[in-house]
Amino acid sequence: MRQIGFLFGLLLIPLLGMANSPSLSQLTLAEHQITLLRNGNDLVPLHALDTLRIISVSIGEPINNDFNGMMRRYMTFKKVAFDSTALDKLAQLVSQSNLCVISLFRQTLTPQEQTWLHNVANSRKVVLCSFVSPQGWMTKLPVTSWIEAYTNQPALQQMTAQLIFGGIRAQGKLPVSIRNFKKGFGLTTNQAIRLKYTLPEEVGMNGAFLNHTIDSLVNDAIAQQAFPGCVVLVAKDGKVVFNKAYGYHTYFTSETRRYPNDPLNRPENIYDLFDLASVTKITGGAPAYLKLVDEGKIKLDEKFSHYFPPFRGTNKENITVQELLCHVGGLQPYFPFYKLMINPDGTLKSSFIRSDSSAAFPIRISPILFIRKNIATWVYDSIAHSPLLKSDGKRHYVYSDWPFVVTPPVVEAIVDEPFEKYLQQTFYAPLGATEIMYNPWKRLPLSRIVPTEQDTYFRHTLLQGFVHDETSAILGGHSANAGLFANANDLAKLYQLYLQKGEYGGKRYFSEAIFNLFNSTPYAADGIYRGICFEKPELKDGKVVGNSYLSTKVSPQSFGHTGYTGTMFWVDPKYNLVYIFLSNHVFPTRDNDKIFTTRIRAKVQTAIYDAIK
Repeated sequence: MRQIGFLFGLLLIPLLGMANSPSLSQLTLAEHQITLLRNGNDLVPLHALDTLRIISVSIGEPINNDFNGMMRRYMTFKKVAFDSTALDKLAQLVSQSNLCVISLFRQTLTPQEQTWLHNVANSRKVVLCSFVSPQGWMTKLPVTSWIEAYTNQPALQQMTAQLIFGGIRAQGKLPVSIRNFKKGFGLTTNQAIRLKYTLPEEVGMNGAFLNHTIDSLVNDAIAQQAFPGCVVLVAKDGKVVFNKAYGYHTYFTSETRRYPNDPLNRPENIYDLFDLASVTKITGGAPAYLKLVDEGKIKLDEKFSHYFPPFRGTNKENITVQELLCHVGGLQPYFPFYKLMINPDGTLKSSFIRSDSSAAFPIRISPILFIRKNIATWVYDSIAHSPLLKSDGKRHYVYSDWPFVVTPPVVEAIVDEPFEKYLQQTFYAPLGATEIMYNPWKRLPLSRIVPTEQDTYFRHTLLQGFVHDETSAILGGHSANAGLFANANDLAKLYQLYLQKGEYGGKRYFSEAIFNLFNSTPYAADGIYRGICFEKPELKDGKVVGNSYLSTKVSPQSFGHTGYTGTMFWVDPKYNLVYIFLSNHVFPTRDNDKIFTTRIRAKVQTAIYDAIK
């Protein structure tokens, strides 16, 4: 075994001494060296993430290592370091899982550790990841899958995690024989099925230019107080090549040292959740429509009233699903329903809102306010009986929140389950994107949720974890026009699904033909360049017209959406690009137009295109 260790040491000399941000050559070398030695039932890459409850056990290293850090990119899981003095706690955590990922950082294990490892491998699926030279005793372990990475260098840890989830494929070969595993042996897997995390140069982008330019643009916008902080993500060719957090949750950063545990002083983190505002329309509403139309359960040329009874017998009875989703149905853009709940003296009407919950007022809209249980019926009926916009007999594009406000009851009637549950089970959980959610205040600490506005006119509180949009708020935060919160990393998985026209992680969610239909412009002949749900770039003489948030360099095939709180995503099939920009520009007040006057989102987007070599 001494000779084997010497050989592996020679093999990995180029990787020694690397920092936690490996170079592209180090990542590439690691990708080619990692060896899949065992893979029972083709467990790796993992499929059906929504069925997995993973516990990651580190032996010989603390839990905050590069391996766990990269696994976190793909899904949430529990992690623990092996502790011989806390075996009962470890046993409890393992019992709650159905897949145990064990990372070895020591060549020699104690008899207790070996016994535990054998017992766990005999009781459930185990993926063994060895970050030491392979040892003979490892060949006898009854693990489901065994990945040999040879040393614990960061590049090897990161690429091993990516191999488990299918960000890369298995291709490495053993340089020497180990017991019954012969030199040159190594199992292979097919092409990558999920996003890969790498550096810009791998996809032909100038990384130095990209980093310097975006850093400069964003830091300047923060200095001008366009927003307190933001997160930017760029993926190209199925690879995330840029994901950075800037600034803080608020402008109260001078208090950070005095009050380090105050969530308002928290520096921005790439996993922080932002209020998506109208990006919810494409993150919650669009996937539901894409799938239900694909399944034939909703027809785009059918009257919307067929699926939404309140519209029957009203002036909206004959508007089709497609007309509503393209914003050409003549609906009012918006109505501040919340203002009808406020008395002239500024107090809230007790017929709508109370300060304590009850059977009649069960829906929480702020930390201390509850709205009446039948409020959704009131909102839907108000929309149904509202006047249409004046018509000259031609189609006109007028953006409206209302088609998506009334989307949840339509979906729920078809799938027979709550809207959020349907989205989680059908899309977010299988994608490994469980941190796309409504009402994050119920599930996450406030320190992970970026605040929006200091509400001084309706709820009279800082909005953090509660949706900013008032219409969504009075519906309990459950709407398809606004209400979702998410981090950029999880959003990238859904938007990559769109870029790949319905397929991600080895699973097809809806057909390519249906996605192409939604990404078309059905009313282009009327001069309306709007997709079905999706926003499209405006064209003039066949060329893209930019604006305060969109670069002129995007292609006509591209699509995306923006959100009032300062959010945006844009996908460009021509360049295989996914661009996500999340900020809270409405903090502390919506009376701040600097995100528009600085054109920061468009400038960052232009820098991305300029970085493509």
